[in-house]
Amino acid sequence: MRSRCVPTLAPADSAPTAEGFALAGSRPLGCLLIHGFTATPDEMRPLGEALAARGFPVRAVRLAGHGTEVADLAGTRWTDWFASVAEGADRLHRDVPALAVAGMSLGALLALHLAAARPTEVAALVLCGTPLRLSGAGLRWLPLLARIPWIARRWATIPKPGGPDIADPAVRAASRSYRAMPLSAVLELLRFQAVVRGEIGRVTQPALLLHGRHDHSVPLANLELARRSLGSRLIESHVLERSWHVVTLDYDRDEVARLAADFLTRIEAGATPLAGRAAR
Repeated sequence: MRSRCVPTLAPADSAPTAEGFALAGSRPLGCLLIHGFTATPDEMRPLGEALAARGFPVRAVRLAGHGTEVADLAGTRWTDWFASVAEGADRLHRDVPALAVAGMSLGALLALHLAAARPTEVAALVLCGTPLRLSGAGLRWLPLLARIPWIARRWATIPKPGGPDIADPAVRAASRSYRAMPLSAVLELLRFQAVVRGEIGRVTQPALLLHGRHDHSVPLANLELARRSLGSRLIESHVLERSWHVVTLDYDRDEVARLAADFLTRIEAGATPLAGRAAR
């Protein structure tokens, strides 16, 4: 039965910076958590607390330009976001011999990039709402349209009037994610997508893929695209039936936590019955 507990989040208009967090654990496999585009580490807290309760040491990073104000995000590139991830991985790796990386949306892309760049450090991946490709003709033409000065000025900041893509209204209202996206940051996200699509075939770590059935931000077809593109022998995937995009906070958040903890427990034990084959 789904828990009625709502994750504790600060109000959307609260002033303090939404910083990362660390939770102690006794297991040798540490878990690095990476939030999504325009979001904050709050997005990963329910998952982090569930993993820590199962004994996994946890560190959640705050990506550069996030958790403060939209103008800060406008001044960043994808390499800045990855620098935040690399720094978090270095800090966690000082305490544990192996890392699992869990990412939500942009965080999933960053997890894939870390796995490709540091294959000996990353032992497993939990990828939620992975945006390998976004739909819509407007996005396809956006890099060209952004070169037109009046368009770049008019749409320098793109509003998100509905807030984050979360079905649970209480959680959606409490989210501290930005209510707008800088055009420059959207273009960086598109550039980074191309980078990850070019290297995902070299990612061979065991991977758990999770996606909301009713995701309005990242088409569900990305789940199968990730399955086909990964070089991993062990891939497990699940569709969360009640959730929109942000599955780590939405109605299926408890199921996300359970699936991730069970998957990582099997990986750590090295005795999963799924080893050597892909599983749905």
